[in-house]
Amino acid sequence: MHENTEIRRESSENSYSIIPRYIVIPAGIAFYHIAERTTGRVRGFRQRHEDACELARRLER
Repeated sequence: MHENTEIRRESSENSYSIIPRYIVIPAGIAFYHIAERTTGRVRGFRQRHEDACELARRLER
C-alpha cells in the first residue's frame, strides 16, 4: 500500500470522530431549520441549504 493512501485513510477516520452540535433539517419546500442535535431545539432557519449549513458552522464556533 502506498504511504499516502494510509495517511488519507487516517485523516478521513478522524474527521468523522467529531460529531457536530448543530444539524440542518429540511422543514418544508426550500426551508431549513438549524437545530441542536442533543435537544432538538431550533436555533435558526434559512431558505437556502447553503445558507443553513453556513449558519450551522458559525454556531459551532
